[in-house]
Amino acid sequence: MPSAEEIKQYVTDKVAQGIVDIAAYGGITCWATQPTEEEFAGLPEGKTWTIVEGFDDRRFGGDREVDEVHYLNADDIREAYTKLLALDQGYVDRAIHGCIVDSWMDRDEENGVDVGHIDADAADAIVQIACLDELRYG
Repeated sequence: MPSAEEIKQYVTDKVAQGIVDIAAYGGITCWATQPTEEEFAGLPEGKTWTIVEGFDDRRFGGDREVDEVHYLNADDIREAYTKLLALDQGYVDRAIHGCIVDSWMDRDEENGVDVGHIDADAADAIVQIACLDELRYG
């Protein structure tokens, strides 16, 4: 198994953005909601993404409930990817782990890991590990 530092060098900023984009379009939508202007404004220096753990049922006459606001950067995504790539990881099932392993196996020097192998479930798992250090949802 490669070292954590070797793995992280292949999870480029562009790869991290791709993972967050995939998660936002389908993976995390069951446990995260759109940030408000105020939540976006709270983005600390050095962080890139605002992930709001909670739900928003206002369009259906319900409430917006926020459990926690998480602020992530590419290093957080790199760390989560590294944890999930490990052969002895205990977070995800074989199918999701297989997507992550395939993305690693098809890496290249120019583009890093191949996010084409990362589906919504795998992206969701990466973001959950980055935010929560556990799989709490799904």
